[in-house]
Amino acid sequence: MKIITIVVLSLLLQSAFGQKANTIIVESPNKKVKAAFSLTNDKVKLTVYKNHELVLPDSQLGMIIDGNNIGENVILTGSEVKNTINEKYSLFGNHSLAINNYKEISIPLNSKGLAWQLLIRAYDDGVALRYIIQANKKIKIEGDNTAFPLPSSAQCYWAHYIDGGGEGLHNTSSFAELPENKTFMAPLTVKSGNFYLSFSEADCRNFPDLGWIKTGNHLKVNFNTNPKGWEAETGTITSPWRLAIIADNLTQLVNSDLIMNLCEAPNPAYDFNWVKPGRVLWQWWSIGAPKYEEQKEWYDAAARLTWEYYLIDDGWRYWKQDNKDNWACLKDVIDYGTSKGVKTIVWANSEEMRTREVIRTYLLKVKQVGAVGIKIDFIPLATPEIMQWYEAALEETYKLQLLCDFHGCSKPTGLRRTWPHELTREGVRGNEWQMTRYQRVAPKSQDVLNPFTRFIAGPADFTPVIFSEKELNGFTWSHQLAQAVVYLSPLTHFTDAYYNYINNPAEDILRDFPVTWDETIVLPCAEIGKVTAFAKRKGNEWWLGIMNGEKTNDISFDLNFLNSDALATILSDRKDAINAFLREERMVKRSDKINLQLAPGGGYFMMLKKINKK
Repeated sequence: MKIITIVVLSLLLQSAFGQKANTIIVESPNKKVKAAFSLTNDKVKLTVYKNHELVLPDSQLGMIIDGNNIGENVILTGSEVKNTINEKYSLFGNHSLAINNYKEISIPLNSKGLAWQLLIRAYDDGVALRYIIQANKKIKIEGDNTAFPLPSSAQCYWAHYIDGGGEGLHNTSSFAELPENKTFMAPLTVKSGNFYLSFSEADCRNFPDLGWIKTGNHLKVNFNTNPKGWEAETGTITSPWRLAIIADNLTQLVNSDLIMNLCEAPNPAYDFNWVKPGRVLWQWWSIGAPKYEEQKEWYDAAARLTWEYYLIDDGWRYWKQDNKDNWACLKDVIDYGTSKGVKTIVWANSEEMRTREVIRTYLLKVKQVGAVGIKIDFIPLATPEIMQWYEAALEETYKLQLLCDFHGCSKPTGLRRTWPHELTREGVRGNEWQMTRYQRVAPKSQDVLNPFTRFIAGPADFTPVIFSEKELNGFTWSHQLAQAVVYLSPLTHFTDAYYNYINNPAEDILRDFPVTWDETIVLPCAEIGKVTAFAKRKGNEWWLGIMNGEKTNDISFDLNFLNSDALATILSDRKDAINAFLREERMVKRSDKINLQLAPGGGYFMMLKKINKK
């Protein structure tokens, strides 16, 4: 059977590419993913297979530079250069160790006198490509023709590109039903045949933020912020990576490190040992602008919850007290927090720091008042210039050892590998879209889509766990508590006011909640758009979070991921109230099966602690 499969693959390749001499193949380290470059009729294309199955046939390649599509009229100017990498690195994520193992080819090409290289990488869980242009004069980049074909029956999970790209409302449709001439945010996730695909970009430093647009039967790169293009300087111009994660199942999809792996390791001269993940209390969502006279109460509450950080959000810049300006007031409250063992993050508007010199000056003042981090908000649309601004902000925050959280921003592109002190960023339709004072109500479909779309790009400042009764809007406490398990954010800002957490039946759980994990499993009962069900391990403990969508669902799952008996603390829904828990503690075994009926907007939480037998 294996011989027949290989023969069929060979015939498919020859059929797809014509002459064998015009085809260059790169295989992933485990040989399951094959990316085949072809040059046929002077046009470049890429075809991708996994497990001997055709995944992406004849993907289009090229960029539009000075009116010329460099993917056409192409000649090969030399032999490909091969490269192999096998490395590991630690990370703050759904697991604690990333494996970066790939094979790469670099192909020298020329189109109408413009020299360029195509880099293609094959990973065990996907493929990526980027363009390297050698420009001997200023050029205008007018577009990116990279486009991946999809069958009309493929199921797509997508959001419109709005508010800078990251805060669109997620939807589900077949590819045939996907609207044309509309830009969609990345990552865009697809169920096609036996695979889950997620299309995005990595290592975007000086290109516009990538979106996707449907053109015919292809998903094509689109620059929503620079539709008419932009000018690039003379020299070597390197595009971000365009990529497709190709996962066999949902567990593989949410654990993919492909986007981070495509970015550079940190500068070996830099030390990031000062970077510490943690839980954050904050005030803005629940009551609005923080009030100077109330800050001690919030720090006291953070200390009681044993949370590491408190965020002073927008509003502090208007503080005044006797002869003290806002900065002096800020220092007073930060000093109090420090005395209670709680570190402080400070909110800032990006308008106050748009040049590198001003960034440095402003951040120095933040550091001098005793803060350990900054949340930078209201960032302009992600043009090439703004993407370079992000890089400058990360460099300057590193120099002052300030944790960084971007808000009102574009999606991440894996650069937290290069800059590990960027622990989280927004670029997500989070719980700020579930607020009565702004008349915002989140559809019940979002929590069962987001984990498999935006979160594939990296951590998000979703701000989980609403307990305030008037803000639940049909979601249960168990559902909200499960958000903190499912939604990865090494700097987790818990949404609600402290008085809704203290003396809550879940207060002891909130005191111990991890924000980074050693292992993550998507339970088999999960289904994108219907039910989200994650099991995450921290040390010897397993934390389970299940969130239900718009319809009642009956689900069941095994505890076969356990390696011993465990004490389970379970917080589940009550039928008579959404702002209450059914709480129980009991022993469970690896052979146990859990059966649940979940109401719309319902949820389930379980924490499993290993019992050491004497």
